[in-house]
Amino acid sequence: MPSGLDIRNLVSTVINAVKSKANQVCAASCDGLVLRMHYRWTFCLLLGGFFTTWYSWYHRDVISCVSHFNAETQVRLDYINICLSYPYVEDEGGRRYLLFYRWISWSFLILAAVYYIPRKISKNFDNKKCKTLLEELSAHSHRYDQTEAQLVEKASRYLFFNLRTHDGLYWKYLTVNIVALLVDVFAMNYFDFVLQGRFIQYGFKSYPFTRDPETFSDYMSQTFPPFASCELSPENQLVNRRTEKFGCHLTIMELYEKIFLVLWLWLIVLCFFTCCYIIFLLLLWLPLIRVCLLRTSRPLHGPDKVWKVSQGVVDNCKIGDIYLLYRLKQHLSHARFYELMVRLCDPSLNKKQLQKREPEDTSSLQEKLPLVDQTNAPRNRRSNVTFDPSMDPEALYQLLGSPGFLGRHSQPPNQQNSLNRRNTSILID
Repeated sequence: MPSGLDIRNLVSTVINAVKSKANQVCAASCDGLVLRMHYRWTFCLLLGGFFTTWYSWYHRDVISCVSHFNAETQVRLDYINICLSYPYVEDEGGRRYLLFYRWISWSFLILAAVYYIPRKISKNFDNKKCKTLLEELSAHSHRYDQTEAQLVEKASRYLFFNLRTHDGLYWKYLTVNIVALLVDVFAMNYFDFVLQGRFIQYGFKSYPFTRDPETFSDYMSQTFPPFASCELSPENQLVNRRTEKFGCHLTIMELYEKIFLVLWLWLIVLCFFTCCYIIFLLLLWLPLIRVCLLRTSRPLHGPDKVWKVSQGVVDNCKIGDIYLLYRLKQHLSHARFYELMVRLCDPSLNKKQLQKREPEDTSSLQEKLPLVDQTNAPRNRRSNVTFDPSMDPEALYQLLGSPGFLGRHSQPPNQQNSLNRRNTSILID
């Protein structure tokens, strides 16, 4: 192997990176298989289409044109540049210019960026606590020791303290899937615009994919004609004010017709699965669907029936909690998930939750309130002090020893009583 860049090591590194990325378990709270089909599978498909067409454009002859006057020699490069942008074929309605031939590769790159939009939205909508819980479950749920029991304990504690607070997570996840469907509709219409209205019905009209190699009258060959014409008129000002026609062979049209057939099939499948999944998420509002979604295999030590347990969980939880339980079910075994549902099916779960929260809240407030010295407070410096016989002796001792109290009551009580008696005796006399 000569010195320089080792192509085999580079290719193996890229393949290993793609494999490791594809094998990662999805643990995000606003992510799922349908979204991965958009931002991962379709993104890679469009990116592969871009690199394939881009390589073909820069490493082979994409067009070969000859003049009607001299068909033995290749035409000038400036003529070929015009023919790359404005080739045409003769239809019943006149000329149909193939304006897409030169810009297909960049259309793939633009749509690859558009298909990554659902991923960016799902990252912003993600719940960090739920994501941490799902990541921990996905990382350790394959173990068969006591680790799974500890994970169930953590999941039950999280759901107990955060019950009926996950509706926003459900609506965010539904919104991301609707955005993914809108991206699919946009891609269909974008390709239909690029191919001048011949993409949406491309697969239907091309069936049964019989080719006409003589006259190219089949729909696939008419959409991507391998042979086209090119005309230079006096408006181009390149042929000395004369009109000259060229016959051109568009060599990459044979590649385009196969790439777009695969894309058409994939986008149809993608739209179908996305619509079905959105309908499934909307059906979660029905209690029967929720019960069926949470059903699992009952272990031998399970005392209650699965249907009864599932019904109790549905009564205690909202739609966001059901969605989170559905995500937890993917990382737990049947026995552990049954144990988790048994903990959540208690009819008095909400009352117990409120009873446990109230004393905790009052104690926490009392601990947070600072102790105020009533003797030094500005509002109590000039207040009238009354003696309570039931007062604590230590508090009474502190009160009598304070300078403020002594200042207001500097004279003893006996002297005050004697003075009052003298004044009353003078008035009587």
